[in-house]
Amino acid sequence: MQSSLLSHVAAANDLTGRWCERAGSDDFVLSGCGIWPLLGILAEAADEPARSELAAATSIAADESRAAALALLAEIADADSTSAALGVWVDADLTLHEAWVRALPEGTVEKLTGRAALDSWADRHTGGLIDRFPLDVQPDTLMVLATAIVAKTAWRTPFHDDVFEPTSGPWAGHRGPGLSRNSETLTDTALLATPDPVTRVVVRGSGDLDVHLLLGDASPAETLRAGLGVLDGSVEVNSALHVGDTGPGLTVRQTRAVADTLRIQLPPFEIHSAHDLLAHRDLFGLRTATDPLVGHFPALSDTPLCVDAAAQNARARFTREGFEAAAVTAVGMVRAVAFRRPHATTEISVTFDRPFGFLAVHRPTGLAVVAGWVAHPPHATGSR
Repeated sequence: MQSSLLSHVAAANDLTGRWCERAGSDDFVLSGCGIWPLLGILAEAADEPARSELAAATSIAADESRAAALALLAEIADADSTSAALGVWVDADLTLHEAWVRALPEGTVEKLTGRAALDSWADRHTGGLIDRFPLDVQPDTLMVLATAIVAKTAWRTPFHDDVFEPTSGPWAGHRGPGLSRNSETLTDTALLATPDPVTRVVVRGSGDLDVHLLLGDASPAETLRAGLGVLDGSVEVNSALHVGDTGPGLTVRQTRAVADTLRIQLPPFEIHSAHDLLAHRDLFGLRTATDPLVGHFPALSDTPLCVDAAAQNARARFTREGFEAAAVTAVGMVRAVAFRRPHATTEISVTFDRPFGFLAVHRPTGLAVVAGWVAHPPHATGSR
């Protein structure tokens, strides 16, 4: 099915979905659109085979990937409820190609001074949601690239504090803090047409950001993929629910009231995740790019560079007033150094520990010019 999304948006979403498939079943928060622009910028600057691997991870042709990456970041930055920042820090010993620097937004490239400046950048560009940069700066770090993505909204209809005490489902018997609210917009709830039913609730923000809550009995990856599929039109949505319809966490019944009502109950949540992106090198197209034997990014610098680290810190918080989330994603680069790998060898050792003779041989003719014998080793200096 043809996606209804812009190509770079669809590609970033697809990476998010593929990453969710690797994220397991415990609490997590991740931002595919945080790492996607960095991969696009690197793909355009890489040579083969790293270029093709990075392009495959972004689902965008390498010669278009940098422009697509910057377009995505600009769209996030220009939205009402989201913001985005791109940063590049360079060690004093590394000279970047001017053409590459000029292709980035003005002021993007700064001097690499250490951890404190990077922590300050993360804190500033996430409004304090993330105060620690995801990478440490090592003595051999020559270059760091990063994005900071933030999403914040207040709810159009606020929630009320409640006690969350479900009587059915896997959490039956739990008792803890909860949120609840009533609204008259019944179409904010829908059943998604997937093999395993998924219930979707759209919680609408006051600006241009909504939060889609997805309930399903399948794996986290499958449930999230269903929600992503709605965005590109590959999954159908049934928001015309009728009395008797059911789904995960969903009941539709008839009651006596003054108006139709959508009642939502859920626990508030706050999740922090720290991701080592090199744990999934193939997913992010970083298999070859991390090979330290040769450089992979000739468009960046004459210095041979390879990726040495890649990580993301992410946070999401859902409260009665609204939602806020942030992700700081970073890629660190070092000098690629060609070296000979150790391998199995044969060692022969000879010690002249007794009298020995010698010949001085004329190589072209084989003539022994002189011959000799050493009967005694030389004495230490000052002795006979």
